Amino acid sequence: MKRLGFIFIMFLLFTFVLTGCVGVNNSNNDETEDEANEEGANVEGETITWMTNDSTRPGWEDLEQQILDETGVDINVVVTPTNPDDMVARMTTILSSGDAEIDIMHVNDELITAFSRAGYLEPLENDVMTDDVLSNFSEQYMEDIPTYESSVYSVPSYLEILTLWVNHELLNEAGVEAPTNQEEFLEYARTVTDGSVYGYGGAWERSYVFNEIGTFINLFGGDYFDWENPKTQEALKFLYDLVHEEEVTPASQLADIYDPMIQKFIDGNYGMLFMYTGAIPTFDEADRYGPDQLDIVPMPTFETNDAYMASWHHVINGSSEKKAASKRVLEYLASPEGQIAYYEMSGRLPARLDVLEDPDFTAPGLESIEEYIENSTLRGRPLVPQSMEFVSGIGSIFQQYISDELTLDQTVEQAQAEIDRLAE
Repeated sequence: MKRLGFIFIMFLLFTFVLTGCVGVNNSNNDETEDEANEEGANVEGETITWMTNDSTRPGWEDLEQQILDETGVDINVVVTPTNPDDMVARMTTILSSGDAEIDIMHVNDELITAFSRAGYLEPLENDVMTDDVLSNFSEQYMEDIPTYESSVYSVPSYLEILTLWVNHELLNEAGVEAPTNQEEFLEYARTVTDGSVYGYGGAWERSYVFNEIGTFINLFGGDYFDWENPKTQEALKFLYDLVHEEEVTPASQLADIYDPMIQKFIDGNYGMLFMYTGAIPTFDEADRYGPDQLDIVPMPTFETNDAYMASWHHVINGSSEKKAASKRVLEYLASPEGQIAYYEMSGRLPARLDVLEDPDFTAPGLESIEEYIENSTLRGRPLVPQSMEFVSGIGSIFQQYISDELTLDQTVEQAQAEIDRLAE
């Protein structure tokens, strides 16, 4: 979801969009369509086309049948291209040309940011994501990602949170508790750092460090879009000091993406790191997941304890000729029953918070995740349509800062200029 491929191809997408493609949103194309999409229209027996990779999962046929039973709408699947470049090119061509062949698409945070701002998607706030439904999803995340100019454009399909993970074996050896604040964070990191073992590990490759920079800026109460903010600068200085002053994290991780970071954590080389809850199966398969080994702990509070949430999204093509049927499907997917059905098919936690808080619902790691839902503000990552330039550009500036090629003042000046250029 957040890998380099998806971010890189966003540059291709927006080169295409910004050089002449006009957003097509045909939600009110003509009187016939308006009549067909009236609230309460009978959609039973209709077939919609859904572009998704979920159809390759073993439980897809069961989900399809559940959708048919609940909505009366049948599903025709077009499998999303597995190559990220091909995926974005295909989706962009369909949406930008006004092609009605696809009714529903499954897209990530980066793509919904792009497509909603280009005017390609059908707004859902008046029928699917009504206030009553919307109130069951993370409020801040919904404002940050699926909402644009007061319109809501998606039904989030699942929830992932960027959480703090701790190696409890090292924690116990150090004789300390999991860190709950900035001082304890540093104390634990210092205590376990020894030789090839570092107290804190990260993925600081220029296209991945975005997540950690943002996490620490949130913890310090800063603003990712304002690097002149003293609290933002405090977060940057903290990361610099982890390498140079405290020496509790290695400068070599400037080359690391998630895979090597995760492997080092599994091998016992890191005392803690930030990683998405989707890593639970990876640690479990390595026989390293659990309260006595590698596990999620509550987000420490520096000034805040905000945490990033991420998801993929069910969206409707603004040029679809079957909006009423598509919305009926999305209504089901937004319901508690639909969210549970999607979880049973995919293994990914529902995005509806009321489902996660239901005592009858169980899932691996749920107790730790509930702690974040209850006590942390779940935020969407700070994205702009030109994601490739934004993410890798700021990442490159940060790497130069950590490598002592730029001072803090120079870093702030260059990063703010980049943000001002891309976030207009």
